[in-house]
Amino acid sequence: MTETKEIVISSEEQAFSVLKDALNDNFNDEHFTLKFDNWPLLEIELEGPGYKSTITPDMASALVSLQAALNRAYALSVHGRGTAKALTAEEKQSIQFKAKVEDGCSLIKVNLGDYAEKLSAAIAGKMTAKSVAIVVLGIAAATASTVAFKSYLEAQTRGKEIAAESAKNIAMSKDETERMRIFAQAIAAERTVSVATKDFDAVRNDILKGTADANTLAVNNVEISQATARHAVTKQRETAADVQLNGTYYVTEANLRKPDEIKIHVRRAQDGKEFYASFHDSSLDGDQIQLLKDAAFGRTPVFLSINATELRGEITTAHVVSVTAQSVKTAKSD
Repeated sequence: MTETKEIVISSEEQAFSVLKDALNDNFNDEHFTLKFDNWPLLEIELEGPGYKSTITPDMASALVSLQAALNRAYALSVHGRGTAKALTAEEKQSIQFKAKVEDGCSLIKVNLGDYAEKLSAAIAGKMTAKSVAIVVLGIAAATASTVAFKSYLEAQTRGKEIAAESAKNIAMSKDETERMRIFAQAIAAERTVSVATKDFDAVRNDILKGTADANTLAVNNVEISQATARHAVTKQRETAADVQLNGTYYVTEANLRKPDEIKIHVRRAQDGKEFYASFHDSSLDGDQIQLLKDAAFGRTPVFLSINATELRGEITTAHVVSVTAQSVKTAKSD
């Protein structure tokens, strides 16, 4: 019987070391569990009048945004859908964090070790050992690493005049620069990590907006002034991005009777991704519509050219612009 190896992560340094091993294909042990000891830990320290073991409604709202982002990351990793609607009530309950506010100034601590362990266990049978390590540690880094916060602040304040002390605190050390390089590789390697990083950047924006009346803010010991926080906040909401989803699909549902907008439910042969797409009767010729009918009734593959929009890994709109016959043999090789 193969012994299961336990990998304990208790610091950001250890997390990036294991992440680097996974990215470099040095992670060959297929039987392992990831354990987390006081990491990933998100610490938010606020100083100013009225910040004595209390938080404002705006900061409470930012913590709600954090939980929502964690739910979406879990749903995308486990169920392939970046929406909390994909989670069961039991899953939502099991990954809910508890924020602790300590005495003195307002120090908020969110320990996400339990979340990371449950995410690891949930995807262990769905991915290779390498992918499990990259996804779990990548999402953990996106949520609570110092380098993710510094990278976000640097991008948001680039070209703006900020206090010298804040600029110094934002600057990455040599070791942090190397960790950021590793993090960038994880983002490129796993789409789930890329989507989560953008989502958690929005949470960081909410955290900064929730500190408007604090003199100073420190996230994981990276301290910035109130003025720097204001410079870093963006008022623009995240919008859906245009994407091309051309590929081989199976049509699992079809309603071709409506004269206006016709919707079909499709499953991509490449990875099983499912979503609804639509088209207008006049936008496709008779031969293409017949191909869709044949694909729907015969459960055969068809090549679709689809213009879509995507937000946080979820397809928000999808429009079929052309349909081409696709052989079963070609579909299997996609």
